[in-house]
Amino acid sequence: MRARLEFKSPFIIGGIKPVPNYIETLDYIPGNVLRAAFARYILNNCPCFSQNEVAIINGEKRKNWVYFRDKQECVNCRLKSLCVSFSKVKFSFFYPEGTDVIPLTTMRCKMKPEHRLIDVLIEKRECPDCLADGISDARVESITGYLKYNDIYKVNKTLLTRTAVDKYTGTAKDGMLYSIEAITGTHDGGSIIYEGQVEGIPDEAMSMIEELRVGKYTSVGFGKCSISFDNERYDEEKPADEDLVKKLQLFNKKYKDYNEIKDNNNYIAIKFTADTKLDFRGLDGGKTSLSGYINKDYLKDIWLNSMNSEKINPQGYRIDKVYAEVFNFRGYDTSKIGDVREEPVHMAQKGSVIVFKTEKSFSEITNDFESIDGFGLDVANGFGRFAFHFGLEVY
Repeated sequence: MRARLEFKSPFIIGGIKPVPNYIETLDYIPGNVLRAAFARYILNNCPCFSQNEVAIINGEKRKNWVYFRDKQECVNCRLKSLCVSFSKVKFSFFYPEGTDVIPLTTMRCKMKPEHRLIDVLIEKRECPDCLADGISDARVESITGYLKYNDIYKVNKTLLTRTAVDKYTGTAKDGMLYSIEAITGTHDGGSIIYEGQVEGIPDEAMSMIEELRVGKYTSVGFGKCSISFDNERYDEEKPADEDLVKKLQLFNKKYKDYNEIKDNNNYIAIKFTADTKLDFRGLDGGKTSLSGYINKDYLKDIWLNSMNSEKINPQGYRIDKVYAEVFNFRGYDTSKIGDVREEPVHMAQKGSVIVFKTEKSFSEITNDFESIDGFGLDVANGFGRFAFHFGLEVY
């Protein structure tokens, strides 16, 4: 169901640190960050929770873990239903209200950014408005971020400088200034509203959550927000099945015409609406070596295998093209005992686009893809979510 976060203070979502003394915030909220905020709220209100408690979860020692303790105090606990079902709750990524992730196949005019956007899947890499005006310099450039009301949209951010404090003496550390970037507004007037989707939360628990603390530095006032729910799904703006099939057919025709494809396959594209954790292993399940020359078709098969879905692999789908930004990411799991570092993963950036080809009908394609929650790893925390991509001109 749709969920709405209304922030009462700026917030910081830590990403990759470019330098040690600078923290750059993400402008979106990953699902695992929101899950952590829910976990913090539950544990702070749990009469049975102890900071020193260590739980054995799936054979591993964990701390600060939400699970149903089934004690006398749990009988009348107002958060009992949420605690019992918490492991089954799914969180999507949350984005500024009313925005859409720009696909990486989108480009805009380099000379006049106000000209219309183009999609390189079905259009040449040149500005059609410049060509129509007789301007020879029709170069275009890539863009990322969000669209809102068909315009490029950015959140408001503020840079704050702080002095590091010595935890032993309680005084300022010499030469230890650091800067943090915070989200301070998504709307005119400074309001900060994000929306996304939460699935599996019990109805009776929705009104029990009074206030969440999301992101970093919550102990000094950042990330304070309220949450509201309604029964409308976040992705219910998608077209009806008939309209969806028509759009897929139109994209297929434009894509094949532009790329001069004459085969009998149907071509469809998806856009990752969230970052996607991919496990790039060889087709035999072993570690893939990316050194030296790699055959293009073999690399496409590795991509297909990494998407971790039986619905498309090996069920008659092949990858035709990939437009993606991939980076290595290694986060921290503070519920671990000892080494809290997670295993490094390959992450495909939100907005990445993959074009598939198949001999299946469009009705079969929609049935296959609509039954998939997401691709790759950690789908329950919103990673790997996707939507059909039709090219900007087809919307």
